[in-house]
Amino acid sequence: MRATLALTLLLSCLTGILSQHMNMDSAVTKEVVEGCLKENGVSTDDLADLQSGKVKSSDAKDNVKCATLCILVKSGYMDSTGSLLTEKIKQQFVNSPLSAAVEKDLERCSKVKGANACDTAFQVLACFQMQNNQG
Repeated sequence: MRATLALTLLLSCLTGILSQHMNMDSAVTKEVVEGCLKENGVSTDDLADLQSGKVKSSDAKDNVKCATLCILVKSGYMDSTGSLLTEKIKQQFVNSPLSAAVEKDLERCSKVKGANACDTAFQVLACFQMQNNQG
């Protein structure tokens, strides 16, 4: 389950949750995701290891975590220090039926802190994914 969560986190959460709910151009999002994965040396084997359970999300490599940070920074949802840009995210949902849920999730997940900015980004997305799966 954790392996599925990690893969979902990197692919579904990044390209799905952010792009779908925040109305990002899916081609740009795919380009950002692929660019950040390449820039950080994340291979298809790294993702396959997460998916298969060979590597647990709690044991994800630093390059996977930094790819997550890269994607969030380039998408404009986090700064390079690992702080969520909560006001920008809230603004995306101001007239959405998801507004209350997003604010609730932001309140919980924006407090998550990791060992460094990359770890924080990875843990924040894990938090959002967990909230999304519960709701």
